[in-house]
Amino acid sequence: MGAPLSPSAVRDAIDSSDPVAILDVRQSLDYVNGNVMESTWVPRGDLERRLPALVPNRSTPIVLCDERGERAALDARWIESLGYDRVDYLDGGIAAWRDAGLDLVEAVDGVHATAFGYESKEFGERVEVSRDLPKMDPNEVAERRAAVTVVDVRNPPEYDRYGTIPGSINVEGVDLALYADELRDDEPLVVHCAGRTRSIIGAATLQALGIEDVYELENGTMGWELAGRELEAGPGRPDSVDVDADRYRRLRSSVEELLQGSNASYLSPTELAASRAEADDGRTTYLFDVRTEPEFETGHVPGARSVAGGQLIQTAGQHIAVRDAAVVLVSETHVRSSITAYWLAEMGYPNVHVLRGGTSAWEDAGSGLVEGPETTEPIGSDRVAAAVTTVSPDDLADLLDADRATVLDVDARDSFTDGHVPGAAWAPRSEIESAIAAEQEDGGTLADGGTLVLACESGEVSALAAAQLEHCRDSIERRGDEARQGVSSVSADVTVLVLEGGVAAWRDSGRDVETGDGRAVIEPREAVRKPYAQGTRAMKRYLEWEENLVE
Repeated sequence: MGAPLSPSAVRDAIDSSDPVAILDVRQSLDYVNGNVMESTWVPRGDLERRLPALVPNRSTPIVLCDERGERAALDARWIESLGYDRVDYLDGGIAAWRDAGLDLVEAVDGVHATAFGYESKEFGERVEVSRDLPKMDPNEVAERRAAVTVVDVRNPPEYDRYGTIPGSINVEGVDLALYADELRDDEPLVVHCAGRTRSIIGAATLQALGIEDVYELENGTMGWELAGRELEAGPGRPDSVDVDADRYRRLRSSVEELLQGSNASYLSPTELAASRAEADDGRTTYLFDVRTEPEFETGHVPGARSVAGGQLIQTAGQHIAVRDAAVVLVSETHVRSSITAYWLAEMGYPNVHVLRGGTSAWEDAGSGLVEGPETTEPIGSDRVAAAVTTVSPDDLADLLDADRATVLDVDARDSFTDGHVPGAAWAPRSEIESAIAAEQEDGGTLADGGTLVLACESGEVSALAAAQLEHCRDSIERRGDEARQGVSSVSADVTVLVLEGGVAAWRDSGRDVETGDGRAVIEPREAVRKPYAQGTRAMKRYLEWEENLVE
């Protein structure tokens, strides 16, 4: 059974060589107001969905963190009931960690983005300082625009949504090494992202591979805007770029030489298959395919997760929750995977490997590839059918017309504002018990029992939430009040139902949804993850903060 761990015990677990995953399950604004650097942020509503990927070996110890330790205790017991061997929690939560005087990563001057991805950003600044990368400022790029090739290395959704430097083409992350020479036609190449880190890594990669006349755009699209210039929709990613065969062979030789100088190593297809077949208790292996998502879907090694190389470097801590784990990287041969492995090893990840020959070698060895998108079944899905009672959109409409039900939407806040059942209230999954208690106290349909209907966009999060509520009620019946852990439970006279198929099914039944903020039972505490979404002052302060990470 999960146990409360003191802040010093959690600190010791992090500092030891034993495997452990530290997961912070709070709302994002709580997270940016103070988090343990080595923790991985997993909003409570995503926990069951993300756990199989974050902690694939169920014998790996997990420590859950919340604000004060109360809710995390319930979640620890629930996750253990779903098959994990040991799930503990930070006693007293982050509040106790702070009181113990231990270090926290906190947003600087209210700029929320400074509290996300600290380690990757600090690493990027160290790379820039140590490698003396050439730069161009926005004004110089604007003046020379017709004579330089500008490449945006952000992921396609960011590139499409937020705008880019006029004419900047999109080549994501480590893909740039493949196509740099073909794209620029002997012109200087200027690399950028929204700020600094990804452009630093992009330019440093090309420099390390001997590709010359490469510059990083100082401070990216934010620097461009702060210089008084406008962003615009870009031309996108080139449809097809043919890489000269001789150039590709030279590039592959260069990345192999680069990797030889690091702590990363190659695995053959046979070695990878053998390592995955071994039942090594306590050992976690992550398998990442670092190509683009469309390439991944054309065929990937079974069990691989799709995370483009540049994004993996930028957000490593959000994908690698067990720090001593083996990390195996795959691409079509091993060019992009070797580049990604090199940077992860430079960041300090101790067990990084590359599938030599990539998916091509895997197939040549007689092993099959899997087509289609990544699919991961949330833990607990098998419990839902037995524990949860659903209600159809038609029957829910009848209940609402008769004023006989309360609908509580437990999806992410932006999903709720995009569309919810008319009259539904919102509460975060992390505080669902408190929200239900508040609804009962307000004297509505739940005042004397009644029917509670949980909803979300797909029906998945709400079904898992209902299953956990029933698990908690069963625990209290068996063990009494000590099972509550200080958190209100749902009284036995409240009937808990789940909207079958979620808000999507409600919409598909021809019914209208409400949009906008609606009614929140629990105050939303959502961080603004992009500094440019917080305005000019935040952009300036964010860039200053990044530059000062390395003195």
